[in-house]
Amino acid sequence: MTWHAWRLDKRNAVTREKRSSERTLLTLCWLGGWPGAVIGTQVFRHKSSKKAFIHKVYLAAGFQATLLCATLLLLWRPV
Repeated sequence: MTWHAWRLDKRNAVTREKRSSERTLLTLCWLGGWPGAVIGTQVFRHKSSKKAFIHKVYLAAGFQATLLCATLLLLWRPV
């Protein structure tokens, strides 16, 4: 879903139509769509020059990776 949002936002940027807000795009990242955002940034060359924005995408990815690791450590029980 996030990948498609990146694709549509890039298309709208090129055709000068109404764009998605950065807040919407970042919300999709924080909801787990950061892989689509990272791939969409590379494939469509969209938002790649906005370093502060890209840092927020990677922040979401890092937070979710940390959360996943913490959850796995809490659930892991040696046999």
